[in-house]
Amino acid sequence: MAIKVIKEPAPKPGTLGRTELFALAVGQVIGAGVITLIVPAIKMTGYSAWLAYFAAIIMGFIMILPYIFVASTLRLGGGNYSMLCELAGPVTSGIFAFSYLTQCLSLSLFGTAAAAYLGDIIPALGGAIPRTMIGISLLTFFFVVNLLGVDVMAKAQKLMTWLLIAALVLFAIVGIFKIKLPIFNFSDPNFLINGWGIIFNKGQISGGFTGAVLLFVYSCQGYYMTIAYGRDAKNAKRDIPAALLMTVPTLIILYVGVAMAGVGVISVKEYGSSTTLVFAAQRIFPSWLFYFFIIGGPIMALLSTLNSSFAYNAITIGQSCDDGWLPSTFGKKNAKGSRVFILTFMYILGILPVIFGLSITVITNMVQIFTSFFAFLNFVALIRLPGKYPEAWSKSRFHVSNGLYYVICVLSLAGAIVVFWKSCLSMTPALAIANVAALLIMAAIGVWRAKRGNIEIHTSVWADDEEKVPAE
Repeated sequence: MAIKVIKEPAPKPGTLGRTELFALAVGQVIGAGVITLIVPAIKMTGYSAWLAYFAAIIMGFIMILPYIFVASTLRLGGGNYSMLCELAGPVTSGIFAFSYLTQCLSLSLFGTAAAAYLGDIIPALGGAIPRTMIGISLLTFFFVVNLLGVDVMAKAQKLMTWLLIAALVLFAIVGIFKIKLPIFNFSDPNFLINGWGIIFNKGQISGGFTGAVLLFVYSCQGYYMTIAYGRDAKNAKRDIPAALLMTVPTLIILYVGVAMAGVGVISVKEYGSSTTLVFAAQRIFPSWLFYFFIIGGPIMALLSTLNSSFAYNAITIGQSCDDGWLPSTFGKKNAKGSRVFILTFMYILGILPVIFGLSITVITNMVQIFTSFFAFLNFVALIRLPGKYPEAWSKSRFHVSNGLYYVICVLSLAGAIVVFWKSCLSMTPALAIANVAALLIMAAIGVWRAKRGNIEIHTSVWADDEEKVPAE
């Protein structure tokens, strides 16, 4: 197998500090959850949606916990891809390199959700064609922003993140004071409209408390992607784990608070066919404050996630281009250091679901299938960390015993298996089969490419600022 592995020297520290990394982590995760999924989950479980969100945050934290240990031990230049190359081996990294291309569909979720919000606010924009045009326009704008380089992207991200946090905290606080429904009464028939378990309709998951938790958990994991900024961080092994941990209480305050307000001021019936928090916000705020919330909260949350998703995906895919899995020309950079062709590919793939009018729930379940598949690959790398880098592991800031670490990794994998199962049962059999088939085809291409050879992997993983050879 003609695969050459070259140890890349550690680069100088980057420009992203803990504040920027925290903003990237929060922005990466918020738009995909508190904005897009609360109302669909309210319709699945009733008043208990706020409790379902809390459970999902805890489940999501357990699922991403191994990455906190990895980030405190190693500096990763290409996110998950770099981790897989170094810890799981060339073939696994090749499977990931091709399979990860499917992840770019997630960009459509944020454009679709933003268009839904604007459609609920302005009736003239509520039709299929206006929503499609809005979604495409937003994807186009952040495509251009990311072409301008990581520094411009990070500055835009920090501004949007602080604005959206302020807006969501305002919604939660004012909304909680205006709660009129018995959302804390566990015996109320509307607290669990479909029971604690999962409701199936024609073989597909359609409701229940656990069903809502498994829908919510999608929005409680994305912040782990911050590990991809190891090359660009000032002090990666200190600041990236800190940013990830700071995100957890932030999500509890924002997600649970907003869910309480969203379910407490308006009944499930009053939401009608809407999938947004627009009608709840109209009950909570006077008109002038309502528009501030819509722009600063939902719109900023969705746009910040869209922005950081472009950046993270470009870094991850770009590293696989540098190593030869994908054509080197595909990973070409412009004068600002942005991956022009990769960003263009992401942009095109992101607008396709918008053009075809796929719903938020369908897109979410498709993306959950992809991310769960990646978790299976990541597990191979995660369990090898202590053996591959024993010295760095023992000196890491968040060191635990090997046995406890392995238990955490297994729990993370178990969560991914449950989410994968749930996602397959939340869409039509034909669509589920198509998504799984796409992943298997990409995985097969990765194996085939590994056998073809001519791959030169640059392992952009560093235990220290100076190059060290890991234990075999």
